[in-house]
Amino acid sequence: LGKEKTKFTDGSMKQKFADGSDAPYKPGGQSWTEQFLVFDNTYFKVMSDENADEELLKLSTDLSVFNDEKFRPFAEKFRDDQDAFFESYAKAHKKLSELGSKFEPEEGVTLD
Repeated sequence: LGKEKTKFTDGSMKQKFADGSDAPYKPGGQSWTEQFLVFDNTYFKVMSDENADEELLKLSTDLSVFNDEKFRPFAEKFRDDQDAFFESYAKAHKKLSELGSKFEPEEGVTLD
């Protein structure tokens, strides 16, 4: 899925945390946004931009957020208003967090 690496993920481009500090990362893969470690509404901007860099990942499922008539108003709102995106995300994240999770195995999974 996606390219093995791009100019954004080959290690030559600095990635930043939201506070502006340099973010170490393991090169490789293909990202949806240029600054893929920053949490913002750039995803929605890139998906709707026909002139976005071709090395950014745009799957048909990603593009569907603007093609689906029922979701398009949300995608456009999130593209145009980062605060609205953050507010909606926070509500959804809180709701999902409070629902709880059942882990299998019960002790969880550890990634090396």
